[in-house]
Amino acid sequence: AVVVAGAPAQAWVAAWHLYPEQWLVEIEPRDARFVDVTLREAMPLLRSIERDPTILEACQRAAQGLRALIGFDRVMVYRFDEEWNGDVIAEARNNALEAYLGLHYPASDIPAQARALYLRNRVRQIADVGYRPSPIEPTLHPRLGTPVDLSDVSLRSVSPLHLEYLANMGVTATLVASIVVNDRLWGLIACHHYSPYFTSHAMRDATDALARALGGRIGALQAVARAHAESLLLTVREKLITDFNEAEMVTADMLAEMAPDLLDVVDADGVAIFHGDQVARYGQLPDAASLQRIRARVEGEHQQALREDAVGALHVEEIAGVFPELADLAPLAAGFIFVPLMPQSRSALLWTRREQVQTVNWAGNPELSKLQDIPNSRLSPRKSFDLWRQTVRGRARPWSPLHLESARNLRVLIELMERKRFQQDFALLEGSLSRLREGVAIIARDADRRSGRVMFANEAFARLCGFEVAELIGRSFHELLAADVPGDRIQLAEDAIRNGRAAYVMLPLRVRDAAPLFRQFDLEPLPSPTGVVGHWLLQLRDPS
Repeated sequence: AVVVAGAPAQAWVAAWHLYPEQWLVEIEPRDARFVDVTLREAMPLLRSIERDPTILEACQRAAQGLRALIGFDRVMVYRFDEEWNGDVIAEARNNALEAYLGLHYPASDIPAQARALYLRNRVRQIADVGYRPSPIEPTLHPRLGTPVDLSDVSLRSVSPLHLEYLANMGVTATLVASIVVNDRLWGLIACHHYSPYFTSHAMRDATDALARALGGRIGALQAVARAHAESLLLTVREKLITDFNEAEMVTADMLAEMAPDLLDVVDADGVAIFHGDQVARYGQLPDAASLQRIRARVEGEHQQALREDAVGALHVEEIAGVFPELADLAPLAAGFIFVPLMPQSRSALLWTRREQVQTVNWAGNPELSKLQDIPNSRLSPRKSFDLWRQTVRGRARPWSPLHLESARNLRVLIELMERKRFQQDFALLEGSLSRLREGVAIIARDADRRSGRVMFANEAFARLCGFEVAELIGRSFHELLAADVPGDRIQLAEDAIRNGRAAYVMLPLRVRDAAPLFRQFDLEPLPSPTGVVGHWLLQLRDPS
């Protein structure tokens, strides 16, 4: 028991916060009316939430159960979106109150610094917005000379702006618990009361336990959804591998046959398979000419980046915001994922999602919700929470990280298959080149992209140079040439290697223990599964 000197007989609750330089102790009265609201009383509710099959059902059960336990006028579950706007997805309330269910609130209502505190302090109460704050004595730490950090103290005073915000809503007391999923603030359990209302430590502990249980259930349900999506991807992957092994190569026709599976793997409305100038369509998506417009714009602006990124995929959720000239395609392709495949055949996949025309019910105009900072005046929060409806057009359902990962994984899988086929073809090519009477070699570009090295040479090439084949492998392109080769001549060959082009140039071939031989060096780029040239076929031709 805590005894407060000079105070009348009263039970108190104390909480200690231990820091290297100080202890902070907060003391509050224990109210006998709420002594029975403990974690034990909350356990049946926590167990029930563990069995709920959907996130919305779990949230609604949490709101109803918590209100029954602690008696607030209104209990809401508030979910953040990707831009930190929030919406009320579950509510339990006094029937005399208007419903907040379905209302949206702009991110400015809970700014970043407030969200950071919610992540640090999982439960926070305001017993009466009309309270009079007490100053800290002394203002500075006696030994450190710095302000006392009250971040972890539940009795810490609240921002006057937040108190005014609550007063503008007509709210007198609040209790807020953070819903954290995978170490990220997912949402809040927000309790409102319209008269002063104090919650004991036991009540706050029960609320904290509920919020943690709800966060755990949400995380588990999200994991189940992810596992289901991964299972779909695995099904497509296995089918693709089976078809590839049978056909020995991935073709546009094969992908077209798999269109229903490709549609499911990213939860799209339509999918297009490009091959050269042809396009196969499946599902609800624009006509072929419109799809080619999308492809042309994407490849025109992002082709090099998509090619060089091994797992590249471009996605948009509001086509007009990224490509204004394609705004007319929003009804059927407001969002898309574009993945290039097999550049040699100019193949690609394009998934589309339709425009999602949505009416959003805001608690007040979100454009007027920001704090107004007018010179020589005080900041003040918004006063209007009247229903304000906004019709949102031109946007598709957001692509989840899992959908984007699925698209990238498909690209990686197809490229790995293409590389495998390329390596098999390469081995066949080397076998054929070995039997030629003319001197030929394969040059691989160096990692620094400036020059190249010999990775294959046939016997005829080695005889011309006076070396064994094994001695040539790994030699730089420079080492194939005589020492006195003119700089402008070798520059032509190196420019071709650096830029992925062909070159035909007369150069002196270095010969062991003999005079150089002038030969026509024909450098022809070899096809690559990624479209980025990395190998050249070098043929030596006798100019005579």
